[in-house]
Amino acid sequence: MPWESRGYAGRGNVGGLIDSLTGRAALVAGSARGVFEEVETARSKLGRPVIYAANDVGVLLPHVDHMVSHHTSRLVHWVEIRRDPAGGSYGNRNFEVHDSGLYGEMKWWHWRDLTPMMSLSGLFAAQIAYLMGCDPIVLCGCPTDDTPRFWETLKATSNVGYRKTQQTVIAEMGYKPEFKKALRSMSGWTKEFFGGIDGAL
Repeated sequence: MPWESRGYAGRGNVGGLIDSLTGRAALVAGSARGVFEEVETARSKLGRPVIYAANDVGVLLPHVDHMVSHHTSRLVHWVEIRRDPAGGSYGNRNFEVHDSGLYGEMKWWHWRDLTPMMSLSGLFAAQIAYLMGCDPIVLCGCPTDDTPRFWETLKATSNVGYRKTQQTVIAEMGYKPEFKKALRSMSGWTKEFFGGIDGAL
């Protein structure tokens, strides 16, 4: 079904999610180095935020409320690992799952044709949190710069498209100042652009 909200439009089965978490603080966990420490710091300051985990970090966090990814084929495996009864050490197994609806129907939420859609899963998760009504939304492990992923041994990330993503973010926030106002970040370029968590408290 088509839907419109907060300057966005799209299709999929998500209409009932719009503004369903109005007033709740959210934390978005990406895959950059330092994410686990940033999550703990943000949680201690936000109290009990709604936690959105983007990509593989969702397998490893003690608690997640939403797992999000553009990479549906991998998301299937990450969800299975998280929900494996033998994997209790990974934390809770009751959480919602979201993708961009690019690879057909799955038994979870599809944000199909979200326009525009952020290309990085962490920023896509932030869009979902915003559309669900969360404020503030704090990015952890989502610096959108050359910080390596938490599992990389490189000095700089292998994801070389971050500069283009920065320009996309700048342009999008120019159109959606209320979204920018809701966002904060724990590190990197996004912290410089959105501001740190203390500005949200």
